[in-house]
Amino acid sequence: MSGETRYVLITGANRGLGLHSARLLARRGWSVIAACRKPEAAAPAAEELRAHGATVVRLDVTDPESVTAAVHMVRNTTRKLHALVNNAGIFEHAEEHLPDAPAAITRDLLLTNAWGPLTVTQQFLPLLRAADGASVVNVTSQDVDPENLDGTFTGYCMSKAALNVMTANLALALRPDRIVVNGVDPGWIPTDMGGPDAPDDVTQAARTVATAVELAGTGRSGEILRAAN
Repeated sequence: MSGETRYVLITGANRGLGLHSARLLARRGWSVIAACRKPEAAAPAAEELRAHGATVVRLDVTDPESVTAAVHMVRNTTRKLHALVNNAGIFEHAEEHLPDAPAAITRDLLLTNAWGPLTVTQQFLPLLRAADGASVVNVTSQDVDPENLDGTFTGYCMSKAALNVMTANLALALRPDRIVVNGVDPGWIPTDMGGPDAPDDVTQAARTVATAVELAGTGRSGEILRAAN
C-alpha cells in the first residue's frame, strides 16, 4: 500500500474513542470516513473531522438500509477500503441486575454491539477485498473476561462476548481475502459511555485502535489487543 491513499471507515466516529481514533489516524495520513448515526446532531465533531480531511457519512449500524446507503456513499469516494473500525456501541440503559433488564434493552445491546458490526462488515466486504490487504477492528470490552464477571450487565457482556466470537471466526473466514480481523479492548476510558471518572487513557486506547488498523496486510489476525494503561 506504499504511496496509495489509505481509507479507513470508523463507526461512531463523532465522539469518544471513535473521534479520538479518527483524529489520530488522520494525523498518520489515513483518509478517514467518519460514520455516525445522526451527523446533524454531531455538527461540531463533524466539522472538526472535515477540517482534518475526513468524509462524514450517515450510518446506523442497526439499520441495514442505512448501511447500504453508506456503502453507496463511500463508493463515490473510493473503490477500496483498507480498514474498518467497528467502534459504535451502547452501554447506557444496561440494567445491573437480570430481573431489572427489559427484553428490549438486551435486544438493542445485541443489535448494536454484535449484529451491527457483522452487518457493516458484510456490506463493506467487497470494498475491503478490493484493497488486497485490509483490516477489520472490533472494539470490545474487558468486562467479558471470565475473571471480570460479577453477575451484572448480562446483556452488555453477552453482546461483547458475541462480538469476540465473531472476531475470531471472521479472522479465519476472511484469511483467504487477506483481511485481518482483530479486537481492541480500550480499557475503562473517560467517554460518554465510560463516564468522567474512568481511570484509563483514551489517547492510549486510540493508539491501540490505530495499531490494529495498521495490521492490514500483515497476516496478524484473531487477536484482542489491549490498551496499555
